[in-house]
Amino acid sequence: MTKRNEYRIDENLLSVLEAGENGKPVAIFLHGIPASSELWKAVIEKVSEKGWFCLAPDLPGYGKTIIKNRDFYSLKGTSDLLVAWIKQQGFSDIWLIGHDIGGGIAQIMVANQENLFKKITLSNSITADSWPVPTVQKMIKASRLGIFYWLAMFGKFPFENLFASMSKAFISNQNLSEDTFRRIFYDGKFNKRKMVWKFQRMLTKLDSRYTKENMELLSSVSIPVHLVWAMSDRFQHWSKAGRTLENTFKDVKVTKIENCGHYLQLDAPDKYLDSILSDLS
Repeated sequence: MTKRNEYRIDENLLSVLEAGENGKPVAIFLHGIPASSELWKAVIEKVSEKGWFCLAPDLPGYGKTIIKNRDFYSLKGTSDLLVAWIKQQGFSDIWLIGHDIGGGIAQIMVANQENLFKKITLSNSITADSWPVPTVQKMIKASRLGIFYWLAMFGKFPFENLFASMSKAFISNQNLSEDTFRRIFYDGKFNKRKMVWKFQRMLTKLDSRYTKENMELLSSVSIPVHLVWAMSDRFQHWSKAGRTLENTFKDVKVTKIENCGHYLQLDAPDKYLDSILSDLS
């Protein structure tokens, strides 16, 4: 069973979906674009049953998190915010799990604060110059011109169109429900004023500068890394992003999930869970 908690870091409010008991080993789950912490709901419920205190924050620009310091919207800024939260709570020996852009943030966190972490799991993650993908690049450009907000407010991102587009990313599970899509992806960032505004602010800060600069530091990371990769991903292909990470880390294990699209937590939930839980045996 999950619950939502709020953590204040100076003037910022981090909203976190949690499962398990505080005091147990800590696992932190980072989502990507255009998801939210809700992407991890079923996953953290299962992982918590194995004795972990699981925390999935809404990253800056998403969900219920409220950011006053705009520097925290960048990948490096988000990394700094999460590290400040981790230190504030006294968490240590953390299992860090990242997906998509959340995986890029996880890489920055581990490269700069490796002592806080015990191991890391990355799935279909951005890295180096593997991103932004064309769809995200268009949103970034519109946001920097200040028009993403107005496009959203004038209904240029209708639910039906985005649902149809997102459904194409699913290979094994071709029954993405409208309710699931609305809860995880279409949760206001494309149609509700305040959420569109903060999503646009985050988009203006997105670029690959930090993930490119981070590669040399990543090569020095010594904690175990598990790459769990959906092999039918049309966004972060194994041949580029996955292979780059495999060749960068020192201690790396690879699990490939065939016939699965980018959102493997939803597209192949049982295989994904089996893969990440294999690290606990």
